[in-house]
Amino acid sequence: LKMERMKAAAAGMESTSRETLERVLELLEEKGLKRGWLMPRLEPMLGTSVVEDEKLLLSYLLEEIDEGLSVRTEDLSRQKVMMMVGPTGVGKTTTIAKLAARYSYMLDRDYRVALINLDTYRAGAFEQLDNFAKLLGLEHRRAENVEEFASLLDELAGYDVILVDTAGISPYDTDRLIRTIEFLKSVRDRDISTNLVVSATAKYEDIRQIYDHFSFINVESVMVTKFDETKQVGDLIAFLTEKHLPVSYISTWQKVPDDLQPADKEKIMDQFAGEFDV
Repeated sequence: LKMERMKAAAAGMESTSRETLERVLELLEEKGLKRGWLMPRLEPMLGTSVVEDEKLLLSYLLEEIDEGLSVRTEDLSRQKVMMMVGPTGVGKTTTIAKLAARYSYMLDRDYRVALINLDTYRAGAFEQLDNFAKLLGLEHRRAENVEEFASLLDELAGYDVILVDTAGISPYDTDRLIRTIEFLKSVRDRDISTNLVVSATAKYEDIRQIYDHFSFINVESVMVTKFDETKQVGDLIAFLTEKHLPVSYISTWQKVPDDLQPADKEKIMDQFAGEFDV
């Protein structure tokens, strides 16, 4: 009903205003934003002089997008158990290595960091992280089942940060998905933050599909990888604003740990709107 009302209001505008509205909508749709998400935010402007000015209308929508984005401030004031979930090949293991290095020696104090690996599928998954853990002198353990996972969490209770790596999930990898869900369900009574790791290059539908796999848990934040590989982050922004999910970290190149920074909303918006002349 609301969408029909907006369509009727748009239809009643002057033809020049309708053309301006359509150009701005098409421009943002090309960036990955959905018309169904944009139109409700445009409703207050329909019938006003703002719709007659393309730059003004675009500026208004960019402000609305900016308000819809949020970041999660880094907080290590209490022990954190952080589980990373996400699709195959997104860079979860590299992100964990960057986080481990950051927490271990790049902040106001050196935090005690331990790593747990739940990826029993990918060849070399444990070894890849284990080599890095040895380099930094970090505790690194592997859990083959839910009982071992719960036991390890108890054993490592004295650490400031426990980072948990999981198997990459593909929509067609039912076995991996079920196994990861079992690990997650086994510790639902514990204080664990689940962080969705996504690539800045991913399409909206793919991000949404992966997120829906974990809809039964509270995803605390999104960590964005490969931010350096694209200027087209509209799909990512559409997903973040629709789900009201904060971004905690942005990862760019492969260098550990330098190429990982706490999320900066201004940087995300610059990447999205940099090509607009507003």
